[in-house]
Amino acid sequence: MSKKFFQLLMLGMLSVSMVACSSTYKKETTQNKVEISKEIILATTTNLEDTGFLEDTLKDFEKENNVDVKVVAKGTGESLELGKRKDADVLFINAKDKEGEFIEKGYGVDRSEIMYDYFVVVGPKGEEHNENLKQMNVEDVFKYIKQNNLNFLSRGDVSGTHIKELSIWENSGVENEFENYNEVDKGMEATLQMASEMRAYTLTNIGTYLATKDNLDLEIVKQADESLKNVYSIVTISDLDEERKEIADKLVKYYKSEKLQNQIKKYGVDKHKEALFYVFE
Repeated sequence: MSKKFFQLLMLGMLSVSMVACSSTYKKETTQNKVEISKEIILATTTNLEDTGFLEDTLKDFEKENNVDVKVVAKGTGESLELGKRKDADVLFINAKDKEGEFIEKGYGVDRSEIMYDYFVVVGPKGEEHNENLKQMNVEDVFKYIKQNNLNFLSRGDVSGTHIKELSIWENSGVENEFENYNEVDKGMEATLQMASEMRAYTLTNIGTYLATKDNLDLEIVKQADESLKNVYSIVTISDLDEERKEIADKLVKYYKSEKLQNQIKKYGVDKHKEALFYVFE
């Protein structure tokens, strides 16, 4: 065999080998390629973000369904506006009447109640007025705050908490106009922090208060009762494409499953010694 022929033979074998290796690499790359996950946008109240609830409970859903749930935490009012503009696929919010209106006007198609907590009124620790307030119903608490011109912070953001606050003022028969009444246009955790620093009273959902109370100089002055129940529901936006509607339906089914309902009942016990939310038995 001539030297030149041998060199050509080896070159040919090397070329075939390179092609084979190249083909094998491409095949393996295709086989091992991870499918890009689907995305859905969830607009929600800041309460569920501040407590860590969504971060902790969405992990399994995303993994099981290969879905990326993009959470946009706003007040309920702003979340509803996102839904109207089709800038969200699903809402997880807490303003029952507003949710009903939203669906009646055709912006949403389904509303599923998932869980609840309660609103409470909190105020500066050790304040001399607190013992009086603890004996009152919530309407009288608001009246007392106004009559004594105590510092009061309102979220002022058309959130579920703000809507509830305005309804309490209306039911109390007094207007929320006095010198030390201030709207802050903040989420719940930020409002609580400001109330602590300003020694002010505010209405809050108990879950966010319990999750952040170690960093606050606040105490509960009006405990929860049935008039202060705060229901969280998932609302699906109308006219979703087939894929997004399927994901939205799976999300509702996931949160209403026995596994998640049991997780909700225990959520917060490890860190805060009591559950932050309750389920409908």
